[in-house]
Amino acid sequence: MNLEKAICNINRSINKKKLETFNSQWIKYRCKISYQFIVDNIKTEFGEPDWDLVVSRLERCNQKIWMKGTKRAINEPYRDQLELDIILEKYKDKLYTFLAQQDKEDKCVCDIISIKLIRLSQKGNILAEDKAIVLCSYLINQWLEYDRSLVSWKGYDELIVETIKACIRRFRYAGSFLGYLYRTMEYSGRGLVPLEKFSLDDISLTTGRRLLETFVKDDII
Repeated sequence: MNLEKAICNINRSINKKKLETFNSQWIKYRCKISYQFIVDNIKTEFGEPDWDLVVSRLERCNQKIWMKGTKRAINEPYRDQLELDIILEKYKDKLYTFLAQQDKEDKCVCDIISIKLIRLSQKGNILAEDKAIVLCSYLINQWLEYDRSLVSWKGYDELIVETIKACIRRFRYAGSFLGYLYRTMEYSGRGLVPLEKFSLDDISLTTGRRLLETFVKDDII
């Protein structure tokens, strides 16, 4: 048994049953061998089954029904620097991806780090939430620089932070957190009145190029 086979077995079982929702307990009783492999071998930094990784490998239609309709428990807030440092130490060489992403691998790693921090935050770790907000703010600054669909957010610094916090609270059990954050800003930004006036001939302090040049680049997510 390996992860690929476990994922295949789970997908097949879900599709056969035509489920509307499922969770780890369903896998435990319906895909016993796959479940045992996962809990023994696919673990987070804290020794728990890494269901985020497992679900991310499932067929997209099955990702969408993972714990669908389940209400997330509200946990008591706490501060645990050691818990946060475990994540940051593991990915310390990849934190640059919140400032610049060179390829798809960088985007994937950036999303993995963000989800790790969001899960800690959802457990109640305030320090993890603070770090996630800081790192996501770096990435959002890049979006505002390169993506014209988000340009209306410029100047709304406090609202951006509140939006990140809301996305952290609402993020479900599967999918891309950064993709969810981006789409939330894209849709919410349509009702914002731009606060900053600028010319497309202005020079970007980040890239050294005219803003017009940055607007014709592809989206970074």
